[in-house]
Amino acid sequence: MLKKILLLLLTIVLFLSFVGCSRVKSVLHIKEPIKIHLSEKNVKGVIESAAKKRGWNVKEVAHGKIEAEYARSAKYMARVNIFYDSNNYEIEYLDSKNLRYDGVKIHKTYNSLVSKLRKEINVGFKRISKGKAPRRTPKETPKVVYAKASKPVSKVRKPTYKTIRRRFGNARYNFRTASEENLNSYALVIGIDKYKQNPRVIYADTSARAFAELVNITFGVPKENIILLLNDEATSGELKAKLEIIKELADSRGNLYIYYAGHGVPSKSGETYILPYDMSADAMYLEPNLKLKNIYAKLSKIKVKNVFVFIDSCFSGKDDRGGLLYKGVAPIIRGKKTVVNTNKITVFSAGKSDDFANDYRDKKQRMFSYFLIEGLSKGETKLNKVYPDIKQQVKKNSLKKGIGYIQVPQIYGNKKRSLY
Repeated sequence: MLKKILLLLLTIVLFLSFVGCSRVKSVLHIKEPIKIHLSEKNVKGVIESAAKKRGWNVKEVAHGKIEAEYARSAKYMARVNIFYDSNNYEIEYLDSKNLRYDGVKIHKTYNSLVSKLRKEINVGFKRISKGKAPRRTPKETPKVVYAKASKPVSKVRKPTYKTIRRRFGNARYNFRTASEENLNSYALVIGIDKYKQNPRVIYADTSARAFAELVNITFGVPKENIILLLNDEATSGELKAKLEIIKELADSRGNLYIYYAGHGVPSKSGETYILPYDMSADAMYLEPNLKLKNIYAKLSKIKVKNVFVFIDSCFSGKDDRGGLLYKGVAPIIRGKKTVVNTNKITVFSAGKSDDFANDYRDKKQRMFSYFLIEGLSKGETKLNKVYPDIKQQVKKNSLKKGIGYIQVPQIYGNKKRSLY
């Protein structure tokens, strides 16, 4: 009798271990060649379309790299990196929850999700190979008008521009489209509304999204050339890493655009820093790479035509409501004016070092960013042409909040350089 019971228990254990193992597989890693000739932009479009169709949320984190997270199920989470160029694409495990990942094996559900994503991507490429995707339109050649004397006369046409309407918060922008793509220009756009340890910078992320759209539509920078970091994505490590990446990507034939909306803090010595999502103001002396002076020094060595920096930040040691970033310490430190020593860099800041950087509740934007984007969305390429109006509008609207909230935007460096 005892032998029968032991034999039954052994059978049950073996069965359960078999069932458990059958549901765990080695992590699937996909690397596929692209068998048709496509530009990287078109490859990116196929991958993003396929991922969204299969229930993945996607975001571009760098040139040639997409991060996708499965969003249809609340039971578990799967996140992957998708690397791509014009010849290959690759799907690599990044993170997961409730899928029993142990470093080597994972629940079969993950592999099923990745397999379906792979299938959908390949279907997209197959459709293009069969001619079901829209073809590229050839560049229009200027027409030649003949006079009565039968001599050819070239008819000079002014370029026609379209306007694309976008809404961010309560702000409606009419972005004039660029006449051509600036394939050699890049942008790093950072917006931190919610901090891990610090008060909010209200609407900073919304304004960052709007600025990224301005750079893409009006400046002509391709989306794949824009790095966008929002809220908890903008950690100290990520900020330093992306500054290095943008430095390596920069091209001598193009421009570089840097935008930051978030807290700025002065140190005890008066040096000014940009504050990442995961750090407190009183620890910023530990991050010399995020000191404005050091950032400008690094940018000045990049081989590009021009560098344009837009900073919607306050360096007074206060938050949006006048509270203190340094706990228990009055913000008596005056931030030093950060000097731009090279003619290559132009800095457009929200105000002086001790000015407030205000939110703009009516538009649900940062005040400086709203008038900056509104001014540049019409297609003006010179900052000195839009600066007087932006300065006047920001100063006037900030004074409506009270004399203590006065804000006067400043430009340092060459105001006459062409933005694009």
